Amino acid sequence: MLTNRVIEKIARDINRPFERIGLLMGTLEDQSLWINEIIAGGTEKDTVSCVFPADRLAKVANDIVEGKITGRIVGWYHSHPGHGLFLSQTDIDTHMQFYQFSPYAVSLVADPTSEEFGVWIYENGSGIVQLPANYLHII
Repeated sequence: MLTNRVIEKIARDINRPFERIGLLMGTLEDQSLWINEIIAGGTEKDTVSCVFPADRLAKVANDIVEGKITGRIVGWYHSHPGHGLFLSQTDIDTHMQFYQFSPYAVSLVADPTSEEFGVWIYENGSGIVQLPANYLHII
């Protein structure tokens, strides 16, 4: 479940002409994945790609271990400014890497031009699938 605060922070982070990237933080409670925070990647590469810096990821991991960040990494987000909602092969490869952090990892893609976003998960037997809008609850 995403909170309005998380969506607003993602919108502020991605509302730029360059692709943006960040981590989704949260917990699994009552058979629901709660996403309650984002950590921006802080990098701008170009209009069609972005990278979460390795040193930034190491700091996030250290902050989690030291209790400076609550929750765990449950996925990632990035923007496709003006390109629509989809996962490229690179995005799918990135998505699969997030299962080292959580068995319920999600990928959120936002297009700030159309002001839309979509969320993808991995389902056994089906592969990467986009969640229908009624599966998402923004509170």
